[in-house]
Amino acid sequence: MRDACRSLKNPARSALLGLGLMLCLSASAQAQWKWVDRAGVTQYSDQPPPPGTPARDILARPAAHAMPAPAATSSSPAAQAVRKALQQHAQREARQRQAQKQAHELQAQVQAEQRRQMCEQAQQQLQVLDSGRRVRQVDASGQPVYLGAAQIQAQRAQAQATAAASCR
Repeated sequence: MRDACRSLKNPARSALLGLGLMLCLSASAQAQWKWVDRAGVTQYSDQPPPPGTPARDILARPAAHAMPAPAATSSSPAAQAVRKALQQHAQREARQRQAQKQAHELQAQVQAEQRRQMCEQAQQQLQVLDSGRRVRQVDASGQPVYLGAAQIQAQRAQAQATAAASCR
């Protein structure tokens, strides 16, 4: 430790160390990729061009030793945070899809139950209308009224249509 401190006190060594550090930092800060995008604009970046960029449009690539190791970038805290956020987003979407699926299933069950009840009511009405007995209804004033043959036939046609639509 003392030797390191002594070497930093030497101005020449400090200058060399600073220059070396600046060269390392500036080399990594330079754009390593150069390509022409779809609009014909030349792009410079330390990241590779987007997938699907033709090889003829890539004008410069980084040197092999300057490429960062994929494992180093994927385990960085920022990459982990992005990966975690993407996982949480995917989980939220999956929960929403599941909730929507359950809502659709519940709605389908409710509709099936309503159809079953309408079918049952139409069949009961057809049994009453086909029984040969007199059919009585209550009119708007609350008085009982017996249906004639034409009215029974009209109600029978309506009950048959309801049964055909509901009893599938």
